[in-house]
Amino acid sequence: SLYLGPILKFGSEEQKHKWIAPFTGGDKIGCFALSEPGNGSDAGAAATTARLDGEHWVLNGTKAWITNAWDASAAVVFATTDKSLKHKGISAFLVPMPTAGLSLGKKEDKLGIRASSTANLIFEDCRIPKENLLGQLGMGFKIAMQTLDGGRIGIASQALGIAQAALDCAVDYAEKRMAFGSPITKLQAVQFKLADMAVALEAARLLTWRAAMLKDNGKPFTKEAAMAKLAASEAATAIAHQAIQILGGMGYVTEMPAERHYRDARITEIYEGTSEIQRLVIAGQLLKAYRS
Repeated sequence: SLYLGPILKFGSEEQKHKWIAPFTGGDKIGCFALSEPGNGSDAGAAATTARLDGEHWVLNGTKAWITNAWDASAAVVFATTDKSLKHKGISAFLVPMPTAGLSLGKKEDKLGIRASSTANLIFEDCRIPKENLLGQLGMGFKIAMQTLDGGRIGIASQALGIAQAALDCAVDYAEKRMAFGSPITKLQAVQFKLADMAVALEAARLLTWRAAMLKDNGKPFTKEAAMAKLAASEAATAIAHQAIQILGGMGYVTEMPAERHYRDARITEIYEGTSEIQRLVIAGQLLKAYRS
């Protein structure tokens, strides 16, 4: 959603044909380059620049923590075109990969989500055609924020999948693990953990469904998407933690999937807006509604 979403919503028909159609077959993926080494949550402070030189934009700067960087065939890149306008001077660009002037940083050795590559994109006088501007000049921050709103529903869904897998793992193990002559699911302490895990999961699932429903129906969903991501990501981390606790020593070894769920869950509280950012968004939307 992060790569295709902004092109679908803000791209011209020609851009949609060129930058979306080749990516619908599953053999190509794109990436979304917003974060930088010094401004993860401060998306409006882009140090990467783009200047117009004749019929080309020239990009310089570094984008950090880019998911699928080593596997992507194109990127949506955000760069400052007018520093005096601050966040209103950020624009979005479509960049083919590989291309001259663009190099990749090292693949990060991550705690979790190891199946996808994460690396920096380094732009050094990278020239792209003038028509690769996405949307209008200075619209980049708006494009990024609206894209992240939808993307947060996707991350919430990812977190739900991890949480469900962790709960399933815990239930399966607890039913088979014998202690004091019975499965440990007979123990009230284990039952209470499973109950709390199930409640947290279903509450987050309903919030995610609500946000998705609002989006599908063309209604405002910024607050609901933030709520869904916050609830689902924190539920996933908590559920994965309790799953390991139920498995005990077996939860700590790679022989069982519980440790992977624990590692994979943690990133959902960080990327596409940390839990703290989600709380700021939720509070901001609540206060905006109250004051209107």
